[in-house]
Amino acid sequence: MSNDLQSPVLSKADLQFWEENGYVVAQNAVSEKNAARAAKAIWDFLEMDPEDPKTWYPDSPRRGIMVEIYQHQAFWDNRQAPRVHQAFSQIWGTERLWVSFDRGSMNPPTCDPSAKQFGMHWDANLDNRPVGFGVQGVLYLTNTAENQGAFQCVPGFHNIIEDWLDALPEGEDPRRQDLHALGSIRVSANAGDLIIWRTSLPHFASLNTSNRPRIVQYITMNPANDGNQAACQSRVNWWQERLTGLGKNAKEKEHYHSKTAKLTPLGRKLLGMDKWD
Repeated sequence: MSNDLQSPVLSKADLQFWEENGYVVAQNAVSEKNAARAAKAIWDFLEMDPEDPKTWYPDSPRRGIMVEIYQHQAFWDNRQAPRVHQAFSQIWGTERLWVSFDRGSMNPPTCDPSAKQFGMHWDANLDNRPVGFGVQGVLYLTNTAENQGAFQCVPGFHNIIEDWLDALPEGEDPRRQDLHALGSIRVSANAGDLIIWRTSLPHFASLNTSNRPRIVQYITMNPANDGNQAACQSRVNWWQERLTGLGKNAKEKEHYHSKTAKLTPLGRKLLGMDKWD
């Protein structure tokens, strides 16, 4: 799926790589400056010092690596970055998209030398066959090496997933298989680079064995549904009231302690405030 854009972010070679491997890196999707602002927003939200490892591991351990920050201006600046939208437009074959309400992540170096990799998964319904087309994305906010908790996936698995599912013994749960054994790789990239992948690829944030945290912002886009007024109003309310995302729509830290982000004309369309027509 590709869209004939005047200044494409993804080259023909990138799109061919996408078709074959099911993921692609959109380089310089946002500026290093914008990436750094979003990284700072995450550190400030967590009340941690990026230069003091002692602050990365609070006495009350964090649950997982996700950070419940959704509404910061820096996050919205990245969501409404033209190159981010353009990359997703090329994948979907249309500019008429809505942006997701995703959060950030801070994955610190592991403190356990015996820790093992786990958690390869799908964020997709494997019961409805064939598995439908969908995309996800992660924006690196700092330069990220392979051993720094980099995005990990099984490239090309979208081409064989149906045969693989059919070959499982009856009663076997596909989510409980050794997915790493399928040939997973880690994807290093630079600050401001956006990795987009098909939801049919098993994926995970890999174990961080470096000496620096991995800091990212999750972003994806899907075809807009701006004919649904209720959906549009719900999305606008989510932004205006600074609610948590991922369908929770709760009043948490950002609702009480932050300002509503400013939107560009593109951002208003990606939110659903303005129609694409």
